[in-house]
Amino acid sequence: MIGDPIMGRRRSFGRRILASLSRLVRDRFQQNLPADIESETYFRSELNRAFPGDLVHGEELGSSPGADRHGWIIDPLDGSTNHGRGIPLFAVSIAYVDHGLPQLGWVSDPVRGEWFEAHRGGGVLRGGPGPSYCATADPLVLCCSDRWLHAFPRWLESIPGPCKVRSLGSIALEMAWIASGRIHGGAWYRTQPWDVAAGQLLIEESGGEVLSVSGAGPGARIAASSGSQGWIQTIRDGLPQHGMDAHRLDSH
Repeated sequence: MIGDPIMGRRRSFGRRILASLSRLVRDRFQQNLPADIESETYFRSELNRAFPGDLVHGEELGSSPGADRHGWIIDPLDGSTNHGRGIPLFAVSIAYVDHGLPQLGWVSDPVRGEWFEAHRGGGVLRGGPGPSYCATADPLVLCCSDRWLHAFPRWLESIPGPCKVRSLGSIALEMAWIASGRIHGGAWYRTQPWDVAAGQLLIEESGGEVLSVSGAGPGARIAASSGSQGWIQTIRDGLPQHGMDAHRLDSH
């Protein structure tokens, strides 16, 4: 896909705009000012100059019809509550999708200056000062959203062995850290495309797995890092008895 000159240009644009939005979001954080609408407005303006025919599906400013199948999906500030309260855990998340599947994806951590990039079939790149980790076996570390834990309060009982649960307040950042191996996996409820599109590609291209959980409610997702799929299979095996099932996002 990257051999396509237009996709190559989109990749270059994605890298450039990610850096610009990361600086904007970081600067507004330091100034104690909101950044979400300003960030998405800037993205759309720059995209219109570079690719005037491309569609956008964004959290803040709405969606062009069909953009979630063929176009750009952006969360200009994932973790806006953290950003607004001075908590330095938030992200910029950008993906380009074709036929509903992410082909290009980026997540940045503006405060730490770390970024992640993936393109389908091409693996994952990571840049910036953050350390690169490979998740060890024990204890299992999972990121679970509050919505997931409220919807399934006994879910953790089915996980074998010791388990530590975290919530960063940014699904995109959690998924990037799963892709890096810092976190073994995660579970989220009522996600939106802008929450997970880039992170899904990062995890898949790093050798991990992202599953959609049918019967669990809208936008339910579970994910595992490379080498940590054992726990997710245990969960998957127990879902049918609760009227649920899990499948890959490209299998339906």
